[in-house]
Amino acid sequence: MKCPCGSDKNYSECCGVYHSGKATAPTAEALMRSRYAAFAKNQMQYLRDTTDPQSLGDIDDEANQEWAERAKFLKLEIIKAEEKANKGTVEFKAFYSVDDEEYVHHEVSTFRRQEGQWFFKSGKVKETKEAQS
Repeated sequence: MKCPCGSDKNYSECCGVYHSGKATAPTAEALMRSRYAAFAKNQMQYLRDTTDPQSLGDIDDEANQEWAERAKFLKLEIIKAEEKANKGTVEFKAFYSVDDEEYVHHEVSTFRRQEGQWFFKSGKVKETKEAQS
């Protein structure tokens, strides 16, 4: 089965190794892709585990779980990914549908690396809208 992150690799050889704990994402972009795949695969614990501890209070686990169960994840488009030292930013568009309505979520996420592991720090939503047919 192809990985939801859009890499064209099988899930078990791509984000599945991160979700299972066999490896950690080597870049901010890889972490972004693996977090998108975690939503698609309903891997909520992975989302918690890869969130900066200082940002955990901003996470609504129940809302994330409910949304992930209702949404169908269509594709992830990485617009730009940058890393400098232990900081990274990834601008992306996530395409999904809920109740047969398609949406695009456009965000710039920030990440930080601590002791060799990348963590999601925060996200600034640029736009979420219905997808144009």
